Amino acid sequence: MANQIESYWELVEPIFRVVDIYNGSEKYLQSSSKVSRPSLLLFAAHMCLAEIHNGGFLQFFWNNTGVLEPEAVEGFTVIGMSQMSSLLTEAAALLGSTYPRDREQRWDALVLASGHTDDDMERFVQQHQNLYLAFAEAAKSLPFDAMEQKFWTTAETENGGFQEAATRYARSLQSLQ
Repeated sequence: MANQIESYWELVEPIFRVVDIYNGSEKYLQSSSKVSRPSLLLFAAHMCLAEIHNGGFLQFFWNNTGVLEPEAVEGFTVIGMSQMSSLLTEAAALLGSTYPRDREQRWDALVLASGHTDDDMERFVQQHQNLYLAFAEAAKSLPFDAMEQKFWTTAETENGGFQEAATRYARSLQSLQ
């Protein structure tokens, strides 16, 4: 048997060279089929957590990384973090009953969920001269702040915290080989 995995990162890091999250949902789905489903779920949970820690739910949904949401939900579940999965599901539900993998569709869903109009968004873009900051202005009406606090706390506490849960999961995958 190979040496025991020290960190889940050993399974996640190589996936960055295979999975394409930057060129649309079709490219993502094609490239993600080249890695094992369990490893993909771990990758998606990691990417989701990193993005939300960096800039919150808005950043995750607004950026290309948002294409991973369905796999991240499943990823949190398989590593034993069902509360994390539920919190992500709750946040994503604000974008509609069918999660939009396509980035521009997510942008439209964010505007719709915020209660703002296209005219409001044009005004926000003119005020901020930056598309992301315009979306941040629109998203102030969404309950992301409170959800993020729960998400971050849960990431540290549920099932020993994300790092521990993800590493245990990665080790369980290794033992199946």
